[in-house]
Amino acid sequence: MIRFAYENDVRLIRELWDIAFPEESDFNSYFFENIFDHRNTLINIRDNELLAMAQMMPYEIKNMGKVTYIYGAATNPKYRKQGLMSELLKKTFEIDKEKDVKASLLIPANKPLFDFYGKLGYETAFYCHREILKKGSRAERAREAGYEDIPLLMDIYRGDVIRNFDYWKVQLDMYKALGGKIFIYKNAYAVVSDKIEEIMYSSKEEKECLADFVCDYIKSDSVEVTEMGEDQPLGMIKKHREFDTDKMYMNLMFN
Repeated sequence: MIRFAYENDVRLIRELWDIAFPEESDFNSYFFENIFDHRNTLINIRDNELLAMAQMMPYEIKNMGKVTYIYGAATNPKYRKQGLMSELLKKTFEIDKEKDVKASLLIPANKPLFDFYGKLGYETAFYCHREILKKGSRAERAREAGYEDIPLLMDIYRGDVIRNFDYWKVQLDMYKALGGKIFIYKNAYAVVSDKIEEIMYSSKEEKECLADFVCDYIKSDSVEVTEMGEDQPLGMIKKHREFDTDKMYMNLMFN
């Protein structure tokens, strides 16, 4: 049976989540305690055994409208290669169309998954640029962002997924709780863990100064940086109606 989860399904969901995504136990715990909403979780369940699941998280895309972000999609290892995830995702498409949701988005974890989702009608539409920056000598003091800086973060951000005040509050709380930081320097910001998960800036000088500051912060001679760009595939879209899409950018989607 495919349905949205009930509150008493959360234990099963968490058990499968930890099996499917064992790499970051601290994040998993934080996600379930602070962000997870069982009402957004579509599950395939039989005889009280969870076969497959996927989060249907609501977002909006600029000039497009409501979209669903598919997150935490996983199949019970005992039931893989039986078409269960394809069946579940097709059900999410039906739900989207009933709610006039324009498209389904996701970020595949690896290259084979791009191929898998492509067979279900997803196409690569979101791109980024990644590079390794070596520490220079331009490090100036950046400051850690707080709630009072959210209007500035919203103003600096130029991606396609709409990020409102609540979105940024969630990110600030999450990175602070898990040991990361969001730093601001002039009209630029960097979201930092052991690398720069995202950087936005208005000048090359801001980018270089922030990168040098982060190298000092993480005590490294170089740092991996992700930013807007068009050379590296990042995410996919399944359109529920025909419309044109240029290369777009999304990130910081708990990916």
